Amino acid sequence: MGMKMGVENSDRFVTSHRMGETNNNATGSAVHGVIVRNAIKTYGVGSNRYAVLNELNMTVKKGTIYGLLGASGCGKTTLLSCLVGRRSLNSGELLVLGHEPGSLNSGIPGPKVGYMPQELALYGNFTIKETLFFFGGIYKLKATFINSQCEFLSKLLDLPPCDRYVQTLSGGQQRRVSFAVALFHEPELLILDEPTVGVDPLLSHSIWNHLVRQSTEHGRTVIVTTHYIEEARQAHTIGMMRSGRLLVQDSPENLLNNYRALSLEDVFLKLCIKDDGKNPLDRETATNANDSNPVAAPIRNSTRRNSNLARDINQIDTSETEHPSSGKSPCFKIPQMSAHRIGALIRKNYILSFRNIGIFLFTYFLPALQASLFNVTLGHEPTGLRMAIVNDELDVNQGRVCNYTMDCEYSMLSCRYLRYIKDNIIQVQYANVSDALEAGRKGQVWGVVRFSWNFSKEFEMRELNGDAADLANIIGSQIGINIDSSNQQIGLFIEKWLLDAFGDFVRDFRRACGNVPEAGLLPVAFLDPIYGQKSTPFTEFMAPGLIISIVYNMAVALTAGVFITERKQGLLDRSLVAGVKMPEILLSYLINQFTVLVGQTALVFVVMLLVFNIPCQGNLAVAVFITLLQGLVGISFGLLISTGCDNEMGALSLSQASFLPLLVISGICWPIEGMPLYLRKVAYVMPLTYAIESVRCIFSRGWGVEKSNVYAGILVSFAWIFAFLALCLIVARIRKFAS
Repeated sequence: MGMKMGVENSDRFVTSHRMGETNNNATGSAVHGVIVRNAIKTYGVGSNRYAVLNELNMTVKKGTIYGLLGASGCGKTTLLSCLVGRRSLNSGELLVLGHEPGSLNSGIPGPKVGYMPQELALYGNFTIKETLFFFGGIYKLKATFINSQCEFLSKLLDLPPCDRYVQTLSGGQQRRVSFAVALFHEPELLILDEPTVGVDPLLSHSIWNHLVRQSTEHGRTVIVTTHYIEEARQAHTIGMMRSGRLLVQDSPENLLNNYRALSLEDVFLKLCIKDDGKNPLDRETATNANDSNPVAAPIRNSTRRNSNLARDINQIDTSETEHPSSGKSPCFKIPQMSAHRIGALIRKNYILSFRNIGIFLFTYFLPALQASLFNVTLGHEPTGLRMAIVNDELDVNQGRVCNYTMDCEYSMLSCRYLRYIKDNIIQVQYANVSDALEAGRKGQVWGVVRFSWNFSKEFEMRELNGDAADLANIIGSQIGINIDSSNQQIGLFIEKWLLDAFGDFVRDFRRACGNVPEAGLLPVAFLDPIYGQKSTPFTEFMAPGLIISIVYNMAVALTAGVFITERKQGLLDRSLVAGVKMPEILLSYLINQFTVLVGQTALVFVVMLLVFNIPCQGNLAVAVFITLLQGLVGISFGLLISTGCDNEMGALSLSQASFLPLLVISGICWPIEGMPLYLRKVAYVMPLTYAIESVRCIFSRGWGVEKSNVYAGILVSFAWIFAFLALCLIVARIRKFAS
């Protein structure tokens, strides 16, 4: 089935020019599809500044094929990027189809242009049909039209079956698919950068024949760059570029005749030799050898360029007031945000996500795995801690051995005390203090507990004498402890357990003696806590921070390099040329990542609350909402990284570099009150700090959204989301991602 070219197909939004009208244009006043005057494009700054386009002038007639020839680096691709609105000139004037690219109703970037870049710019995980449907969704084409185009282009370009994945195709087949993407929506202007590289000669001949038909029968303008100079003979006009300048533009026949050459390569060689000789061509004569030829496009000198441009603009405005089918000029109004373009981008993102189901499931369940690892490894009491015990009360030779009586008996109280120490401590007996301390220095034990030879007697005297006890009695009744404080957490646990053991020992001993158990304790009573428990596990303190940090950092990691690969492969550029706006790209990624975020957050809360029994005293829905907002903050920050970085390694490094500072400064692992005062101010500026405090207040205190500590986390999260997204758009604008 062939593709029906013309206005009768209502599915096609780009109206074709009919043959009769093209002929009228040829015989009437010249109508220009592209006009470039005094174009200057430079890169770099200061002494590193260099010109890629140097006062370039070019004119392309509407409904013709223009072959742009030149060596690599001469500025061809930069010029094409300016024509499709992806770059702007430093100075000069540029009109494409009667409008400046990117202006209102220009349709460029957008549906009026079909663009084939040098790169393949195709999604390898898409089938050929999915590729066409993606761009068809951007152009808001109907499925029936896309299917018919797929069938037609498959025959024209000898494509493999449409259900083949692009990544499984050969290089030549992939370039043909890229060519099909540029053709299939029937644009008014076709810009093709090296379309026949790696293509079979017979197929190349077929492609050129199709381009000729598109220009002569349907009035489409085609600009083609090629390294195969001789194949450009089929173009109506040839422009030869060198060092950012257009040396000449004329029809192939005129060029061969004027320069008395047998091939276009000879013409190009003569032009380059003359250009190197610092004897520039008289462009007034060289480019207008046959000025009466309607195909020849004149290049005027600088004193006449402004008047020429004004005349050309008037000609274009006059010609475009008559539309072939409706009598009105076609109007392609591209809004800032379009539902069909966003929908196409969202579908594309989902397809790419689900193509590799293994990686998708891994990233989906990774936060739950991280939450499990955190709960298993953090906040629990250490076990198996070896402590050296030096008990001088024991002397087998004198008959002093441990008795384990529970009566009121002041005998071998050291043994009685040791029975109350938690099993987390492994008691290792040593004969003397020096050996025990040496074991501590070698890291064999975490500390030394020692009792004097008369500990029980001195303890009894201290109990009887009370405030009248002398210093020697006090020292003799002490339990001497040396702790390895190189690990603060373990040291604190050991200290707590030894003190708790002493409290239990005193209470039980005094109870056995008929005394008030609490009388022997310090006159400090810790009553029921206001919030939490008397011995709140450290895990409960860390849980809110862990939930927020896991969700946030996963969002950053998954988004940080999200369209860097697309940008490097030309995919982002191709989408933007098709009319997609940067806000639409950011919004589509936000939506896609948010759906993954919802599932990840749900799994994290299930693991934390149901599997590991972390208590939540307040409204769980508010805690989940704040966590999701923090996920959006992470997504927004990831998009900012992706916008600002040029490669995946830079994005990965930046995202990982931000992890540790946030971990230590946001109050996740340690209270902010433990920081220096100046650093606390920095901590409260961080994206996670208020959110963590909010969730912590909900979990441990049961506070609601009416409390300032809770709603502050919500407001700050929204502020960071908008700030990061605004920075994304600013960076994209500065780096020319957005048109």
